[in-house]
Amino acid sequence: MRGKLGLALLGLVSAGQLFAATLPTLNATSLKQYDGKNGHKSYVALNGKVYDVSNVEEWKGGKHYAGMVAGTDVTPYISKSPHGAGIIDDVGLKPVAIYSAK
Repeated sequence: MRGKLGLALLGLVSAGQLFAATLPTLNATSLKQYDGKNGHKSYVALNGKVYDVSNVEEWKGGKHYAGMVAGTDVTPYISKSPHGAGIIDDVGLKPVAIYSAK
């Protein structure tokens, strides 16, 4: 067995590393295209991961409260929100990509 799956099965690579390796990486420029406008999906970056919030009612049209918009990194704003970062788990969202600000 080759690759990271084989290494994971042997215990040489963590499940987190295997999971991260299977997700694409989006940077700030590529994330911008997921702004929720004109039929685009709504993606937001939070703590180094990208989530698809297209089906979350509070993100319809790519806009959220307090000026947060889809296609951006919302990490700096999440601590000011009433729900905090835990909302990701509460809503049941899973990462669709890894976020790299570079």
